[in-house]
Amino acid sequence: MANLYAILGVNRTADQNEIKSAYRRLARKYHPDVNAEPTAASKFSAINEAYQTLIDPDKRRIYDRTGSVTRNTSPSHHNSPAARAARRAYYQARADRIVNDWLQREREETRARGKAVYTTVTLFLSTFMVAMTKPSVFETASIFWRILLLVLFGVGVWHLFTSLREHFDHYTYNPRRMTAARLSRGDKQFKRSVAWAFVLGGYLLSLCTGMLIGMLTEDFSSQFFGNNTLTDALFAVLFYPPIAVLIVDTMYLINVHFEDL
Repeated sequence: MANLYAILGVNRTADQNEIKSAYRRLARKYHPDVNAEPTAASKFSAINEAYQTLIDPDKRRIYDRTGSVTRNTSPSHHNSPAARAARRAYYQARADRIVNDWLQREREETRARGKAVYTTVTLFLSTFMVAMTKPSVFETASIFWRILLLVLFGVGVWHLFTSLREHFDHYTYNPRRMTAARLSRGDKQFKRSVAWAFVLGGYLLSLCTGMLIGMLTEDFSSQFFGNNTLTDALFAVLFYPPIAVLIVDTMYLINVHFEDL
């Protein structure tokens, strides 16, 4: 039979307070809820068996005299109640970690998907609206607002390309970079070229649709936005959508931040 005093790390002359203190310290260290090692359950079972024996004066007296208690209370007996409880606690903690990891991955995936949707939908919708209405905010603004819009445009362009690259890295794979030793594409569903075709196609479709509707309603829109040349229209569809994406994505990130509080 194993040395129960050595298991708890106490002397044979240790009193009950020392035994309790050693048990609490070791139980916190090897409890399956906090220790993911495969041997944690068996160690915790042995610690629990040793404590149950040494904390009881009668069992401790028998153990000190004979070197054992009973056959069924041996720390190596895998069918003892304490061993079964330790195994249940270990596998329950393991299952909880698996579920928590899965939930965390699902939350991260939901956020990544939401951010991708906000970026692309805002890009397409803002392009459509600008192509249709051809606003002249920049031309009629004061020097202060022009500088501010230029700064927002620069940051917006950087943010747009950074976001698209992030979304492409998350959802797409590049067949040309897949070597013979690394043919797996993981859980990425789309080719990089397909994603680029979707973004560019959606942008051009939004642009053409907006310009077409804008021409059909030119008399109506000119009352509110004035007459614009083709150059003004092209400037608008290149200038304003990155700013719109920047603003909407920032609002989305702020909302996600407050949800985490």
